[in-house]
Amino acid sequence: MLDHRQRSKRISFADQPGERQQSQPTGPDSVLGESHDVEIPPTLRTRIYRHRGVLFVLIASLLSSFHYIIVKVVKDDVHAMEVSFLRFFLQLALPVPLMTYRGISPRPESPKVLLLLVSRSLLGMVALISFFYALYLTRAGDATAILYGSPVLVGVFGRVFLKEAFGIIDGLLVGVVIGGVLLISQPPFLFGGGEDGGDVSDQFVGAMFSFLACVCISITTVTISKLGQLRVSSIKIVLYYATIASLGTALLATAIDAWSIPKCGWVRIALVGMGILNCLAQILITYSLSLEKSVFVAIQRTNEVWFVYLLEFFIFGVSPNLWAFLGVILVLSASITASLKKMWISKKKGLAKARRLSQMSSRISEEPTEMLETLPEH
Repeated sequence: MLDHRQRSKRISFADQPGERQQSQPTGPDSVLGESHDVEIPPTLRTRIYRHRGVLFVLIASLLSSFHYIIVKVVKDDVHAMEVSFLRFFLQLALPVPLMTYRGISPRPESPKVLLLLVSRSLLGMVALISFFYALYLTRAGDATAILYGSPVLVGVFGRVFLKEAFGIIDGLLVGVVIGGVLLISQPPFLFGGGEDGGDVSDQFVGAMFSFLACVCISITTVTISKLGQLRVSSIKIVLYYATIASLGTALLATAIDAWSIPKCGWVRIALVGMGILNCLAQILITYSLSLEKSVFVAIQRTNEVWFVYLLEFFIFGVSPNLWAFLGVILVLSASITASLKKMWISKKKGLAKARRLSQMSSRISEEPTEMLETLPEH
């Protein structure tokens, strides 16, 4: 009777929730005292969760593509300068509550920081205005593809302003990007244009606006890198950017008399949707950067070009010609190569640093032994 009660207590204690059970092996393995852990294959939900960073980048690229198509749709109803102002003004609503919540002061740390913040804001404003003008004049896919040549041009301006290394491969990639831009823009002096062969087409002008945006984004990237070295908050950078760009576009729109009241209905809905899509895309990209390496995120974002081409084909029935397609391949290939080169250099620096630390630790561990050997024997 006592044995039965003790046995029941042991069983009830072992069956309590939260206790980890280890199943006893049965069959032939139980004789040898061996146990085997059964490895359960991951489900589809688990695999998606593991690679959610890549999925978020793809969703962000798709949302940005819809954003560019919306700009293309409203070009006959709203001026590009007014669209730029609405974009900046809607973006201004994000950093203000965040800075208030975190208690970040909007004052710049020094005059140098103020100069960099203003420069970054003006360059970003010129980049977005130029890109919107490019969307109005040329194919959205071509304008987006030229914009993605900025990672290559960052090396040029990094060498000029930050004295970073710039090798032969970087120079070749810059040449590839310029060649791709020429194939996409198809300038009249190389491909012919107009009835008399001398007129400049909208395709070429739009491509030049997109290339100007690419250059401004490259300098902006270098400026943001410098601000990061000076420990300036990213929220403060966005606040200055949205504020100065909103004021700048408002003054320019007033100067060229570009203000108009958007039509009721789908035009207003499209403009509000443009701001919402851009905000969601920025949030997803920021979150994906915390999950994946920045190089992989940069490479995945090039899918945005193909999304824009597909949407433009299905909505407007527009497709690139062979020369433009080859130019897109060149620009994207150079951009991906530059990103992979950056990853390889950072990995090489990490290995060299680990090797130096290993040598230092081994040298420190050998010093006490050498000191003991040099002590005189008594």
